Amino acid sequence: MRLNTLPRVRLANLPTPMQEMPNLSKELGGPKLLVKRDDLTGLAFGGNKARKLEFLMADAVEKKADYIVTGAGFHSNWCTQTVAAARRLGMEVVLVKSGPKDGYDPKEYDGNQLLHFLMGAEIHVARPENSKKLTEEIMEDLRAKGHNPYYMPVGGSTPIGAAGYATAMLEIVSQAVEKGVKIDYLVHATGSGGTQAGLVAGTKAFNSGIKVLGVSTGGPTGGRRTERIMNLVKETADFLEFDIVCDEDDVNIFDEYAEGYGYMIEGKAEAIKLAAEKEGLMIDPVYTASAMMGLIDLCRNGFFKPDDTVVFLHTGGTAALFPYKEPLKAYGLGKDMPWKIPEWSPSSVGQ
Repeated sequence: MRLNTLPRVRLANLPTPMQEMPNLSKELGGPKLLVKRDDLTGLAFGGNKARKLEFLMADAVEKKADYIVTGAGFHSNWCTQTVAAARRLGMEVVLVKSGPKDGYDPKEYDGNQLLHFLMGAEIHVARPENSKKLTEEIMEDLRAKGHNPYYMPVGGSTPIGAAGYATAMLEIVSQAVEKGVKIDYLVHATGSGGTQAGLVAGTKAFNSGIKVLGVSTGGPTGGRRTERIMNLVKETADFLEFDIVCDEDDVNIFDEYAEGYGYMIEGKAEAIKLAAEKEGLMIDPVYTASAMMGLIDLCRNGFFKPDDTVVFLHTGGTAALFPYKEPLKAYGLGKDMPWKIPEWSPSSVGQ
């Protein structure tokens, strides 16, 4: 097992708290609900990516990188935390973000876009189908100028990045022992898959007995996401020298909730408001609201037993709340939401 020998730079405030959610649990008629506060990792508003970046940035440092190149959605929390990590380590950073058109630049900066701008990232926006070519051109240009760029895939979903959540599972197991509780399920948002792969590899390696449930942030994928994550679990286990076996029963994904990546739908608005009203807990409209919507629905439909203990993994991203202020205000006032697909989404074209 290589966890203790991997190169690592300390970027996150760990361990993050694990807190009870008694009011939400009562509202939903059980089970016992806890929240793992990875929104409090402390790197640029916090979030799950800080754990991955501790290992990924260490690899970049070892390779003597001076530029980090990455990308994701327009209001990506992954991009925010990656820029912050690069800046802390004295590196430059280039972002290639997805948008409705090449060169998209909104009149007003808000949420994570404002944070990317304030931290001085070099920002490019492209249609998803053009992102790969643009990224390759940027990497080639940097090398031609004598730089040593390090490319990080979306979400840091590689075996190195997934190691962050294998270690997180050990942290969760230790906290459960301290609290004297047996955790039956862990519910989280799953997108690019690195968080879920690390959690699944960790729960099997440490024999925790916790069933990891991922709630998709981007709608149905016909099983492709399950296959991709299962493969990443196996790659992560090989990389970390975990003696485990992973099959489809270990990768549980609910993909019926989000509709589309970043869409604002009523179920997510309800989840945001319920978490805020019952627990004073702020969740974001893209990732954690999808997962909370799934958790609420599973509770209401009797998926969990009343005596189960369920941990909700808060993966951060709360800066993304603010670009969604119009539909959230409308929902809170009992009015129709003015839009479902945000203008910065590639899916907004033709709407």
